[in-house]
Amino acid sequence: MQTRQWMTTHEWMVKPMPQREWAERKGLMVFIAETFTSLGTGLFLVSLFMSNWWGMVIGWLIVMFLKLPVHIIYLGKPERFWRIMPPFSNAWKTSWFARGIIFTILFSCFSFVQLVIGHPFIADLIGPAATPIYTVFAIFAAIFAVATGVYGGFMMNYCKSVPFWNTGILPIVFILAGVADGFGLIMGISLAGGGGDIAVAEAGSRIMLIVNIVIILVYMISANYTSIIAKTSVNELVSGKAALMFWLGVIVLGIVVPLAISVSSLFTESGVSAVILITALVCHTIGAFALKYCLLKVGIHRPLIQKAGAY
Repeated sequence: MQTRQWMTTHEWMVKPMPQREWAERKGLMVFIAETFTSLGTGLFLVSLFMSNWWGMVIGWLIVMFLKLPVHIIYLGKPERFWRIMPPFSNAWKTSWFARGIIFTILFSCFSFVQLVIGHPFIADLIGPAATPIYTVFAIFAAIFAVATGVYGGFMMNYCKSVPFWNTGILPIVFILAGVADGFGLIMGISLAGGGGDIAVAEAGSRIMLIVNIVIILVYMISANYTSIIAKTSVNELVSGKAALMFWLGVIVLGIVVPLAISVSSLFTESGVSAVILITALVCHTIGAFALKYCLLKVGIHRPLIQKAGAY
């Protein structure tokens, strides 16, 4: 009994173990928060590029009311979250969670002012000075939108014990996936009467979906040659427990279906119907959730005690 108990308690020291902190039970909040991070920041950046005020507002709302509360709740004792902010704490120096909260709050503040000034009524009240003020806050909002969008990748990359995450490509995967999702969401906003050029959104979606195929492929190939444990994570993704979610959720629904719909619009004079565009939007969103879940689910910890050259 004592031997069995020792093996159960300490097997993480001598064998690779799947990480469960961010993919099960309370850890699912990390998965949910990071998905909303990509959706919100991606939509905001795309809307800023397309000068779509309503798109920026909805992106801001996603970050503020869907991402930030879940993130804070995960940290425990939400009423004390302000303690991670400088000058009350130096947590930002060592914790990507803390940096993520700070980036999110700064993004929310700068973008809020930008959106208020950018409203036609407020802009008319301010007069000619509205444009330069708006531009300054838009630049800072974009900077912190990017920082908010990529920090999740750096947070995972910081976990040195998980070789599959320990690559500089991961933050790039996060931000590019978010931008692709942003183009999908902006099409839905345009269909709802929120302005924006659907043709431009479709073109952007096509480009970003192809870019995402390439970056995900590069990421997986790179991880496959990093170590035996990272290769095991790739195998779990391709043919293991996460394979159904990866192939159906990420590849088919998240990339292939939206890309096929976007490409088909090139061969129809009147464009695709609203129903089909909504289908593409739904598939984009499913793919966003599936990608984050898969990346978190297949993380495997390197054992503390390793045989020379084994991992």
